[in-house]
Amino acid sequence: MEAHLLLESKLEMIGTVTDFTYKWCVNMGFDEHSAARMALSVDEILTDIVLYAFKDEKGYVEIWYQYTPSEIEIIIQEKGEPFDPERHTYNREKALIEGDFKGASLETVQKMTDHFLFLNRGKDGKEYRLVQKYSFPHILDLVPNEYDFEKDEDPESEHNYLVTPITSEDAEDIAKLIYRSYSYSYPKEDLYFPRRLETAIYNEYKYGTIVRTQSGRPVGYFAVVKSTDSMIGEVTEAVVSPRHRNRGLMKKMMLHLIEMSRSGGLSGLFGMAMTNHLFSQKVNSRYGFKSTALIISKTGKRTLKGMEKSHLDMVSVILDFLPLTKQWQRPPCLPKDYAELFSEIYNQFEEQDESSVKQKPAGSKSEKTDMNLSINYESQSALITVKTYGSTFVGSCMRMLKSTEELTLTSLYIDLPLDDPYIDSAITWLKDHGFILAGLVPFFHQEEDYLRMQRFFKDVNFNEIQTYSEVAGKLKKVIQDEYNELQKNQSEA
Repeated sequence: MEAHLLLESKLEMIGTVTDFTYKWCVNMGFDEHSAARMALSVDEILTDIVLYAFKDEKGYVEIWYQYTPSEIEIIIQEKGEPFDPERHTYNREKALIEGDFKGASLETVQKMTDHFLFLNRGKDGKEYRLVQKYSFPHILDLVPNEYDFEKDEDPESEHNYLVTPITSEDAEDIAKLIYRSYSYSYPKEDLYFPRRLETAIYNEYKYGTIVRTQSGRPVGYFAVVKSTDSMIGEVTEAVVSPRHRNRGLMKKMMLHLIEMSRSGGLSGLFGMAMTNHLFSQKVNSRYGFKSTALIISKTGKRTLKGMEKSHLDMVSVILDFLPLTKQWQRPPCLPKDYAELFSEIYNQFEEQDESSVKQKPAGSKSEKTDMNLSINYESQSALITVKTYGSTFVGSCMRMLKSTEELTLTSLYIDLPLDDPYIDSAITWLKDHGFILAGLVPFFHQEEDYLRMQRFFKDVNFNEIQTYSEVAGKLKKVIQDEYNELQKNQSEA
């Protein structure tokens, strides 16, 4: 449900974009007040760009509208005259006495949005990021104070279940089920807000199954969240009511999800299995998922219901992948640093066929390097995706890394297209700048395989990371060796 605009920087376009922003936000589930705040913020930024970025020259503005169940993010990019917001701060006294409103527009945007970020990317231009969260009510705001969630539980003896696809009308029942099963400990906060769920299902951002008893009470839920950058989905958001566990409901739902995904034309599914315990990794393996990456991230301390003795200061996951198409083929040449490891990763999948694969020619690089930045404000992590390498790769990458210094990140990832002959030099440069391997992320961007590198800003305790499959164990060893080498080099510097 994303949108992309490319516009000439003229005063005449501002009103049209403002109207579009308002209507798009309303269509994506914002109330009129929140939509108006975003529209006003976009209006302020565009007005400044038109008046000051392109004074006597022709210029263009690109705008991306992005949706998640938690928030809407609008990204505005332009390559006009350089600008330093720190030298244009708003002063209320000057505005009242002298009529000097310098910096007022940025001050307005900061107050109108939940997150506002300005990134100066040098030769790659300037970027404005506006984020507004949904203000939907929590599940406990929608039920009476005296509501007893336990009364929704059926007797343990009831074994007749109906598994059906979810609809937007199931949203409140799903939120009740999550709360009843996990209290406040479930890691995906969106599931406690029925309207967020309803909007995500209605806009086909996610699909899934719900299990009900004969009397119609919900006892199980399992969903796939679609990727916005590729025809794949993440198997996630799984719950079975405590009194109805160990009855094969998770298996029924998983089989339904796989079949729904295949029928829906997805190229593959992936799951993020937590490494603090092996159960989720074993479940993925049971249904044909194979380990391809170990992704280490940092979040706030987390305690899961039923695992109160396990306080998680670090959350890392094994990425398990299940291809749903026979057209998936490994690249003929793999990065020299990881050729043996990646061969073992690909060899896990019986459908691999190298006979008709052609590697991109090594000819001359284009000048432009195409990369973009995604920010997860909740987990304090960011992902840089390199679409194409160019002669400006090092410079563009340095500017992008510099711009992320304004963020308070715990982890930073970068995805590199795997079938490009220039990947080896990119890996070498990134390792020299504090990155280590994460692994293979199949079909993650435009149905292409990517190699993910990762960088941390806090220490990692690898003793807390458990792996189930043989390949996952080898991934951990390579990553831990690179991490130890990095720590050694940094201490000697």
